[in-house]
Amino acid sequence: MDARQFAAGMQTNEDQAVRAGRLRGERRRKARRRLDFAAYETVAERNAEFAAACGACTCFGEPHCLDCGGEGRPGWQVPDENLFRLYVAPVLERLGLQLHDEEAHHALSWAAHSAS
Repeated sequence: MDARQFAAGMQTNEDQAVRAGRLRGERRRKARRRLDFAAYETVAERNAEFAAACGACTCFGEPHCLDCGGEGRPGWQVPDENLFRLYVAPVLERLGLQLHDEEAHHALSWAAHSAS
């Protein structure tokens, strides 16, 4: 093998290494995008649950929202009782406040009680 053949072989190996590196990088970028999308879905789902717990639109009252027209702040609608108990009640308890829960409430009776 002469010097030119050796150099050509080295160039081929370098080209292959560069291509392999690009493929690995592309695979990493695709995996990162999948993870980013999964994380976004998780956050969007949690936001929707928290909004329901607060009786808010998922935008929490942003002025340009097509669903609520900017009116969807907490208390905009009746909160979801189960989600309220999951997300909000622990905060109230931390603050030393308690929900009056002498008996188990059905969501409708809780909603009717909350509306008064």
